[in-house]
Amino acid sequence: MRPVIKNQLAIFYPQGFLDGESANAIIEPQDIAHLIEKRCEAVLVSMKKIVFFNKRGLSVIVQLLQQIHDKNGAIIGFCDYDEKKYKIIMNMHQNQVDFCLFETDEVAALFAGMPLGKNPDEKRIIVYNEDFDQKNQLVLELYERGYKPFVPKDMDEFLAKKSQFEFFISNSYISASSKHIHAHIKDNVIVYSLNNFVDSSFGEKFDMKYHKNSLRVGFIFFLFNAHNVSSINVHGVNFLSKLSVLGAEYGATIAICGLNDRNITVKLRHELEDAGVLLYPSMKDFFDDEELLSESGGGAVVAKRSEHITKKLVEILPLVTQTAMHTIEVMTQCEIVKKSVKIQPLALSESQTTLGVAIALYGDLDGLLIIIFEESIARKACKVLLESADSPKGELMDALGEFVNIIGGKFVQKMLKRQCKIDITMPRTFEKISEILKHKKDKKGAQVDFTIQGTPMSLFLTR
Repeated sequence: MRPVIKNQLAIFYPQGFLDGESANAIIEPQDIAHLIEKRCEAVLVSMKKIVFFNKRGLSVIVQLLQQIHDKNGAIIGFCDYDEKKYKIIMNMHQNQVDFCLFETDEVAALFAGMPLGKNPDEKRIIVYNEDFDQKNQLVLELYERGYKPFVPKDMDEFLAKKSQFEFFISNSYISASSKHIHAHIKDNVIVYSLNNFVDSSFGEKFDMKYHKNSLRVGFIFFLFNAHNVSSINVHGVNFLSKLSVLGAEYGATIAICGLNDRNITVKLRHELEDAGVLLYPSMKDFFDDEELLSESGGGAVVAKRSEHITKKLVEILPLVTQTAMHTIEVMTQCEIVKKSVKIQPLALSESQTTLGVAIALYGDLDGLLIIIFEESIARKACKVLLESADSPKGELMDALGEFVNIIGGKFVQKMLKRQCKIDITMPRTFEKISEILKHKKDKKGAQVDFTIQGTPMSLFLTR
């Protein structure tokens, strides 16, 4: 079935059933080859005329589309569905979707291909999503493409005002990355979700490279949520114990919540405790442990390897810099002036209002990216993600982490178009210069210094 291609957006329009048997007939090998050659920015399957679908059918489609994504970084997913279908899809994947969803083809065109019309900022768009991270992802992506969406404070305001807008977006979803790890970040703690049986297969499926890079970035707390675990055996306990030992080398802590007499034996529970794993009845109990979490501010950007910046990292520095500068300029509406580029250890002027965010790059190349903002610039960059200009510091740090995560995601997509496949960790935020500089005094990297309206900002890329 040939797709309809317009402005670098390709859409397949199947009819009838979308199950494991019929899905292969929708996208054939010649279609994949054709779209790889065309280098479309997005390839989607319309659900408009689908009367029945199941998870197997969606999975087959995604596997086929993934071949295109892996070659040229195209956005892949589905469009043209109602709220009922959207909720079914999200429930089928337990809200851990690794593809994109756009409620109409017109909404999809806002996110892919050429911006609609000569003046995209004049398009009236309202955006809301009950998932905070998704709302931010959608809004930042639209801003990046030149649109100025309105963001209501809640669903009631969205419903009350949606008729005033040309485009209304509430049931769309942007996949943040290609990672299949079930994790999220809360208060600079990485929370892994465990399900069903935690046995030898857990260690096989766990993304150890992602975890080690998260340690490099400076995360020092990792919480495993075991509320949905049926049972955990000795193999699962041994693997978690190894993670605890690994974390200890970085000063990091492994904790688990949700274990009970039904899913773990007393003997295995003691083995976890002996390995230094902290056990909590619930996530609330963990996050209520103020004495423990007060240590989180002391986490630092660390690196156990002694190598400095590599030739490959120097080669991608212009692309990293361009991606970051463009996104920050769009969001602050201020011109950024590049002042200098030096290969040196990270050097920052002492300031009480300097904030930092670090993410690790890994895959075909490894690196560590740190972006340092003055608080005033951080608030400008994150203004659409904050409820008010004077939002509390904690909310600002969450928004700043999400903002830098978007920059990292854009860089990943640009590198994929260069046939270089990399992933990124979640962003680690820092409220003090001392946290950023710790263990980095002698580590050489590429430091790019900028000014925004006379205010300094820096980008540091190293091994």
